[in-house]
Amino acid sequence: MVTLRNPRMFQAYGFLANVFTVLAKHKISVDLVTTSEVSVSLTLDQTDTGGGAPELPLEAQQELEQLCTVEVKQGLSLVALIGNQMSETKGSAAEVFDTLDSFNIRMICYGASPHNLCFLLDEGEAKDAVKALHEDLFE
Repeated sequence: MVTLRNPRMFQAYGFLANVFTVLAKHKISVDLVTTSEVSVSLTLDQTDTGGGAPELPLEAQQELEQLCTVEVKQGLSLVALIGNQMSETKGSAAEVFDTLDSFNIRMICYGASPHNLCFLLDEGEAKDAVKALHEDLFE
């Protein structure tokens, strides 16, 4: 997860365009994005990593640091729930998050598609989270 923070992006325009220009220049594919008033967090796609975790190239990080503070967090796992019209089914998110109550969720991406809910959590918790979700939602 890459988190970019800049208090000057509050009610400003062009910040995300500048960020994505840097990422495109370095051929970095973004998987998930979530934003707040002064920060944006994103995950990198695993294109051309040989199966390992994607990394933010040093040159790209240095360019981004000209725009904002950059924090890179490794050791996270992406869990995706896929289903038909999930965001249009009342209570489906509540059921998921009730199940995940004891896990430390680091990022949530929900609503961009009616078919999936994605979240990041510590790598060591991923298997237990998937098991708990399967037990509560499907068994």
